Amino acid sequence: MNKLHQTNIIYKRMLGIWKGFYKYDNDKIQKIIGYDKTEFEIVIDKFDGKNFSGEVNDDQNSGGMKETGQIFGRIENGKIYFEKLMPKDCQISENGDRKYSERNHPKIYYSGRLSNEKNKFEGNWKFKRKIGLLFFVIPIIYSPGNGTWEMEHKENSY
Repeated sequence: MNKLHQTNIIYKRMLGIWKGFYKYDNDKIQKIIGYDKTEFEIVIDKFDGKNFSGEVNDDQNSGGMKETGQIFGRIENGKIYFEKLMPKDCQISENGDRKYSERNHPKIYYSGRLSNEKNKFEGNWKFKRKIGLLFFVIPIIYSPGNGTWEMEHKENSY
């Protein structure tokens, strides 16, 4: 099966339910989360052959955020790019306690590629960089985290 045919297969399967997980590259942060990986479910309900959108729910029982988020992305040449937007900011302390606020969560950027299994994407994610103040005076740019992810299409989901 050639690459173009493989890509056409996944295009036909974009709509529906995708189950996956993400994890942090930083072992210390992953340990604070309390789980080896955080599972999620994405429902893609709009796809025009290139751009897609849908909803995402993290599994709270594996360290995920509560609330339903939105995803907006595109797929081209077997590569996928999307943004995950969660409605409430969640900060996790060093002892694992979670604090939610009404501010929007920082955007999370996902990129990846179609795997050899042809119904799965895998790749990397990262938070949008933030500006903070060092010693409450010096502005610095930092990233709250990054890691890897995978998601697999669930057959007969649409």
